[in-house]
Amino acid sequence: MPLLHPALIADPARHAEPLLPTECLSDEPGTIDLATLRDLTAALAGVPRIWRPVIHHRADRRWYTRLLLSATVEVWLIGWYPGQQTEVHDHGDALGAMAVAEGRVEEDRYDRNWTITRVREHVTGSAVGFSAAHVHRVANRGLEVATTIHAYSPPELPMRFAPTQNDADVRAAAVPTTAVAAYAGRDVASAGATR
Repeated sequence: MPLLHPALIADPARHAEPLLPTECLSDEPGTIDLATLRDLTAALAGVPRIWRPVIHHRADRRWYTRLLLSATVEVWLIGWYPGQQTEVHDHGDALGAMAVAEGRVEEDRYDRNWTITRVREHVTGSAVGFSAAHVHRVANRGLEVATTIHAYSPPELPMRFAPTQNDADVRAAAVPTTAVAAYAGRDVASAGATR
């Protein structure tokens, strides 16, 4: 039986069409295709009443919670404070997708030798899919909080990280000090809700 975050099962009558495709709720192991993963993250990002009451943005660490775990997919909601980033990693040969629900993030893409090859900006409303060979780092280098939704299939494969961050051609998450100071002492989750 799939594990669903309460935000996904609260008041299902409000949803005109199912947000979760049947294959994403399967008890039988399998892999969801890239197009479905991308559509799933975009659909969830497009329904703020699902993620807005759940999301948190913390200055001391990146915040995240799992929204769905089935035999075919896992879906995560992540809050990004200015200056936060992941380590350089892959997803253990899983297919993946990411949608930006609010704000913007940058994605540094790497080859299998941990060498940076490209930097892309993803803004509110964008959704991207990535192959099993994808290696990246996601960062909020902006001045505002960001919220993203991620999906991986098959689920729960262990990520692999760059052997050392020096080997991964490190880019600092250069965020002006004024950006962090602007949020000091504020409830950022509430501040984001007013946008």
